[in-house]
Amino acid sequence: MPGLTYPEYDVPGFNSNHAEPITSISYLQKPTISSTMATNIKFIPPQMDTLAGTTTEAARKSPLRLLMQDARVLSSMLRYLPWIFVPFRTSDKDGELYMSVKGTRDMILQSCLFIIEAVLLFLAPIAIFALPGSLLMLSGLLCSVLVYVISMPMQGPRIVYSSMDQVTTESAKDHEDERWLFINGCITGHNGLQNNVNRLAKTFGRPVVGIHNQTYGLVVDILECLIQRCLSFSTMDVRVTFDYVKACLADPSVSKVVLIGHSQGGLIASLVLDRLFTDLPIQTISKLEIYTFGSAASHFNNPRLSILPPSYLATRHSSSVHPLADRSIANIEHYCNEYDMIPRWGVLYNVMEVLDNRYSGKVFVRMGATGHLFNQHYMDPMFPLDKTRTSQFLDQVVDVDEKLAARRESKAVEQMNVMRSESSSPQKIEFGDGETIPVGAIVTGEGATNGSGGMLINFIEPNTASREAKGKTVRQLSRLWRYTDGGSPPGPEMEVSCWLENMLSPADSPAVFPAA
Repeated sequence: MPGLTYPEYDVPGFNSNHAEPITSISYLQKPTISSTMATNIKFIPPQMDTLAGTTTEAARKSPLRLLMQDARVLSSMLRYLPWIFVPFRTSDKDGELYMSVKGTRDMILQSCLFIIEAVLLFLAPIAIFALPGSLLMLSGLLCSVLVYVISMPMQGPRIVYSSMDQVTTESAKDHEDERWLFINGCITGHNGLQNNVNRLAKTFGRPVVGIHNQTYGLVVDILECLIQRCLSFSTMDVRVTFDYVKACLADPSVSKVVLIGHSQGGLIASLVLDRLFTDLPIQTISKLEIYTFGSAASHFNNPRLSILPPSYLATRHSSSVHPLADRSIANIEHYCNEYDMIPRWGVLYNVMEVLDNRYSGKVFVRMGATGHLFNQHYMDPMFPLDKTRTSQFLDQVVDVDEKLAARRESKAVEQMNVMRSESSSPQKIEFGDGETIPVGAIVTGEGATNGSGGMLINFIEPNTASREAKGKTVRQLSRLWRYTDGGSPPGPEMEVSCWLENMLSPADSPAVFPAA
């Protein structure tokens, strides 16, 4: 099955931690399958990283270098810009491109903004060199005012509440201890956000609070994404979301907080998560679940509760501990369309190419699918409201990308070797329970003898998640779908029990430590 490829770049040092092209799809190849047609589903298992060797690129590179890198990657994705609106036609009244009065108004305003901003972006370098300083500042101010005035009809309150029909209201009574929050993405006005939260409420049978990530046109929205990704800049949207999520998590009457982000909303969720980890205890943060659609985020932190010692890895297949139960947040999932420009720049690029990057969570990719709009191109084909329709997405057996999973874990171990060689104790790795192993015992392959008859220790753990996913459908792997129609997925204890029952292969041979 075809996958994704990305071109190489010539930024100094840019490719040092990046993978070779993974598959054979040409970047010039046009999408031939729309978001409403049957597609294959690629499943990328969650990052295990048992030694916590990965980290975000922002921790390793300067903001300027990240900005240059991000801009170059984004420029290579621009050929997919037209496909974010395809398929265009829809009969769904919740669809972003449905010809309602407000929807048509927003489309006209967004089109005007795109033309004006594209022209201004083209003329900006010329104006910088041609105009005197005072005239340049005045021109910039007038252009900003023009964009703001055109955008005003699409703005509204920062907080939006879903409308509730009788069925949803009755279902919500069983989930009063839950809080569901949604952050919209690029080019979404107030009316679009209202339709998004209404759709989520009908799909999952809960009231949903929407946090409006205000739009000022596609060009400005994407430039804002660049600044947020490379400078970790807290815009008003990030600050409002952080305050709201923190308040929900800190409320003792709330047992679960579900945060859903679309497009730039996924990026905002990532930034909020970074700040929550510095503000709240892990026990409180563990109430959080995160689901993204077409995410623009460049990383997703989810720290380990501990670094797993060799004794766990040696008996990992008979252990009673689920590999992901050692994470601060147990459930993070990302959903993408292959030809959607935003996740190709966001989640897909940073998972498939930046192998030593920290990007937690399962990834589901609808291969061959186009479109970026939340209701029309994600919710409708993935979680249709019409129960007479068979979900081609949920009922498909996934194609597990085992090679990518292995390469991500291998790179994490390699990164740990680099960090240990630069530490004050480069000869051994110590664990909290007193266990130690020499750094030379760590390998990134399937194992090798050390010359003295012992087996070097392999800390790569892709097989657990990959083996668990083989032969399964999206419905069996996705946690989010279990919330549909007011349902509730099993708790962590039940999930661990099910995981143990589904382990198909016998335990691998225990790791043998080299003689001292």
